[in-house]
Amino acid sequence: MLSNQTLSKSVVEALRFCAGRCLLALAMTGAAVAEADLHYGSSAEDTRWQVSGSIFECRFEQPIPGYGRAVFYHEAGEDVEFRLETLRNLMAYTPAEVTILPPPWQPSAKSEHLGQVKVVDATPNLSLDARRTNQFLHALLEGKWPAISHTAYYDKGRHVRVHVSAVAFNDFYPGYLQCVDQLLPMNFRQVNRLKVQFGSGEEKIDAEDMAILDQIIHYIQNDPRVFAVYLDGHADNLGRRYDNRQISKARVEDVERYFITRGINPDMLTTRFHGDRYPVADNRTAAGRAENRRVTIRLEQRQDMPVPDNLIFRPSAGG
Repeated sequence: MLSNQTLSKSVVEALRFCAGRCLLALAMTGAAVAEADLHYGSSAEDTRWQVSGSIFECRFEQPIPGYGRAVFYHEAGEDVEFRLETLRNLMAYTPAEVTILPPPWQPSAKSEHLGQVKVVDATPNLSLDARRTNQFLHALLEGKWPAISHTAYYDKGRHVRVHVSAVAFNDFYPGYLQCVDQLLPMNFRQVNRLKVQFGSGEEKIDAEDMAILDQIIHYIQNDPRVFAVYLDGHADNLGRRYDNRQISKARVEDVERYFITRGINPDMLTTRFHGDRYPVADNRTAAGRAENRRVTIRLEQRQDMPVPDNLIFRPSAGG
């Protein structure tokens, strides 16, 4: 039987013999993993940022060489949204990992995991909610590198990681803020289907209604693509049908007058009145009747008309 001392020496010798070969095996394994992973993103030397937009939207983006673009998209009236727009998506159409990485020159720092986001077969291939998008922006301000990581759609044994470089971010971020500052307060979708409500028997708009209409008017006056405005008056079903048609007519005409006094071309306006023919809620309840006493406003926009040059964003000097 071997003594404890002899056994210890044997173990030590065995470990020494294995050490070189084990380290080589680990190195080879790491190299195989590295080869299986595909990493996309700008290096410190080739990072580029671009800011573009108009009074309707802003794009603050970084080209991802060989993969696509990382975009902070900010539409008028909305919060900012991070998007990944790919030339050819390589990620599986399932939830991907969202991470904030330390910069390459701080390899010992910890990564921050922000959960998952669904990769979709569309453009963009993924979009982050406002909270995590703002976390990405904050991380870039701190010099950290946001990343999206996921398995490849064609091989579960391979992973794809796309990162956003923080290099020169602070030089271009003020330009993005300039673009955001000149955005309209609302976008077309937000103003396109608004309405004003009326009390029972009321025909005139009040101060609250005027505030809603002023938002629509401001948009129309700043978007030359809007060429028509449809105003539709409605009533609840209390009273005679003829009377309901007449009160819906009075309501829509009052809204029309307000548009005209605020400078909207009368030729753009089309008014219609429907009485109680088109309820949107149950007329048997007080709440439903209140919903039905309304004038709706719908805008028509030339979708194929380019944004005029004077509405395109151009950063000021030093931006």
